[in-house]
Amino acid sequence: MESQLLEYLLRVAELGSINKAALDLQLSQPALSRHIARLEEEMGAKLFVRAQSGVRPTDAGLLLCERARPLLRQFALIKEEVGDKAAGVLSVGIAASWQRVFTSKFVATLVQQCPAISLRVVEGLSDRLRDDMLDGLLDLCILPFDAASAQGYRQTPLIREPLVLVGPLSAALRADQPIALSELESLRLVLPGRPNAVRRFVEHGLARRGLVLRVAVETDTLNLCIESARQSIGFTVVPACALVEHPLAHAISWCALQNSYITWALFENRARHHSQAVREGRRIVMKTIEGALAAGDWFGAEAANKRALKA
Repeated sequence: MESQLLEYLLRVAELGSINKAALDLQLSQPALSRHIARLEEEMGAKLFVRAQSGVRPTDAGLLLCERARPLLRQFALIKEEVGDKAAGVLSVGIAASWQRVFTSKFVATLVQQCPAISLRVVEGLSDRLRDDMLDGLLDLCILPFDAASAQGYRQTPLIREPLVLVGPLSAALRADQPIALSELESLRLVLPGRPNAVRRFVEHGLARRGLVLRVAVETDTLNLCIESARQSIGFTVVPACALVEHPLAHAISWCALQNSYITWALFENRARHHSQAVREGRRIVMKTIEGALAAGDWFGAEAANKRALKA
C-alpha cells in the first residue's frame, strides 16, 4: 500500500467531500475517486458512503483513518532516519503545567539555535502524552517518572518537585505552612479525571489512610482547575511548576502538601537516538531545565539527576 493513498484517505475524511479534497490536493475529482476506489479494493472494504453534504467514512473507514495517522508519522520518521540529516523534524511532548517554567523558554532557544529543525510541540495532560508516546509519535517527552519505563524509550529522571494545594485568597494558604494530605478529605476538589498522575496520587494517598476523595469538578484543563480554585468552586492540587509566573498568582493562595512530590523524567525514543535533531533537542531540554532551577522561581524543585543535567 502506498502511503500517499492513506494521505488521500485522511484528506477526504477531514473535508467530508471528494471535490474539496481533490481541490486541496491539486488533483482532478475523477483521479481522486480512482485512488479511493483503489484503496477500497486493497482493503477489501467500503471506506466512504455518500451523505447529503458530501461523503462520510464507514466504520471501516474510521478505523483505517485512526490507524493511518501514526503510520504516516512513522513513515516520515523513517524517511528522516534514512536521510540521516542534521536538520529534521523534532516532536516533543510536554505537560501543560510546564508551559511558563520551561516550554516557552525551550521553544525560543531551540528555534534560535537550531533554525533548520522543524519543531512540533504537543502539550497536554500526562496520560494523553503517554498514549502518543506509546504510539511512537514523540521523539522526546517529559512525563512523571515511571518505574516501568515505556518499551522503546529511555528514561532519565529530571526534576523532583512538591505538589501544592491551591485555593482562593480567602483560604489564606501559605507556602511556608504545608498541610497534611489527610486534610484534603474535608475539601471539595477540582481535579483532572483518571488516569492523571496527580489525581492518582491524591486518590491513592487518601485511600491508604481510609479517607474519601470529594471531587466537585473533573476537568482536563489546568487553567480551569486554577480558575475554579480562585472562584472558590473547589480547591485543586497541581505541581509547583504550574504556578510559576501564572497570571492568577496574585488572586489565589497556595501551600505545599506534606511529603507529596512528583518526579519528572525525560523519555527518549530509542529508534531516534541517532538523529541530530533529537540530540540537539535533548541538549536544549537539559540546558533549559538547568536555567529554570538556577532562576530560583520554581518552588521546592530540585534536580533528580544532577549528572544528567550537566552531561
